[in-house]
Amino acid sequence: MYPFSMDEEEWGNGQGIKIAHIDSGINEWHPHIGKVTGGIAFRVNDVGKIVMEESFQDDLGHGTAVAGVIKGQAPEAELWAVKIFHDRLTTYIEVLCAAIEWCLEQRMDIINLSLGVNQDIPAFRHICEQANEAGILIVSACDEQNGLYWPGYYHSVYAVRSAKSGRRGVFHFSPNDPIHFQTAGVPRELEGPLQKFNYQGHSFAAAHVTGVIAKVKEKYPEARTISEMNQLFIKLSEQQAVQERSI
Repeated sequence: MYPFSMDEEEWGNGQGIKIAHIDSGINEWHPHIGKVTGGIAFRVNDVGKIVMEESFQDDLGHGTAVAGVIKGQAPEAELWAVKIFHDRLTTYIEVLCAAIEWCLEQRMDIINLSLGVNQDIPAFRHICEQANEAGILIVSACDEQNGLYWPGYYHSVYAVRSAKSGRRGVFHFSPNDPIHFQTAGVPRELEGPLQKFNYQGHSFAAAHVTGVIAKVKEKYPEARTISEMNQLFIKLSEQQAVQERSI
């Protein structure tokens, strides 16, 4: 396991990196968000056809809360809302695949999936592999306790879980394990007593990792695939270990 932390002054703020956040949409009026670059929504209509819509307004709150973490980590990144959840946090796998395909067409740099699937579906695996081959990094929450292993367990995707005793800003990277990253699954803080009602968990751990990857890609734009990014994270951890020993 390779632990590391990120110095914002050294690593920047994700400027120029395109992040697609596939979730329940984003509310731009939220103080943790501000203006997003753009977005789209996917839904299944009354005759069972997948259609696209312009409005990505968040009716559930999950997408906005997770987006706040991404913006906190990488405030200068281009954040795109890709809405697939509407009245509840479930959808068809075909809708999720269509959303990822749209991200490929738009040439995103990172796709944040603060969600999980309980089956290994060939078409889903294939679209994730296509994204990695195209230089798009997918970061997925992985909830092993509830059997939501995929797409995190795919070799083409980064799997993230919330560390039980994790500290904010500290990441543990394990490139050869099914779960690649562990970090604190904490949201951005709310003022006053509202904080105790805030979401937390694997979804937010994934968002923190997405933001960190945006910073790394800003500094090393040549790192496009997971294998290339792995080497950078190992190098970062080893450099920090040397610095700590020399203090």
